[in-house]
Amino acid sequence: MKESELRADHLIFGIFAGTVISYMLSTSAYIGNESAFMLTLYNYLFVALTFPLNGRLTRKLCMLLIGNAIGLFWNYLFSSFAVTLIGYFGDSINTLYMVLNPFINLIWIVSFWSLTLTTLANSKSTSAG
Repeated sequence: MKESELRADHLIFGIFAGTVISYMLSTSAYIGNESAFMLTLYNYLFVALTFPLNGRLTRKLCMLLIGNAIGLFWNYLFSSFAVTLIGYFGDSINTLYMVLNPFINLIWIVSFWSLTLTTLANSKSTSAG
């Protein structure tokens, strides 16, 4: 009983933290709309799938913040790469960028989420021993 209450508290706190981070990202003048949308999507998926699991709240929050930093870096690199390609090949690459952007972002989201699951599983096995 106590464990399920703790995980519900983690989920509520995670939703609050994800909302605050997403709002900060979407109102920033330095982040593009595509990046803000993908990071907001990442925040809500991460919170919904990870925060109900066993593990310490601080570790989950740290992984959420690290994921946002990786997402910002990934989107910055991909946007810079797209701008370079548009400058070299012309504006026709822009359509390809718009189509591939969500799929390219899924690469880092799925990879980082699997690393987070591994980290949470390792924290459970070390605390049990």
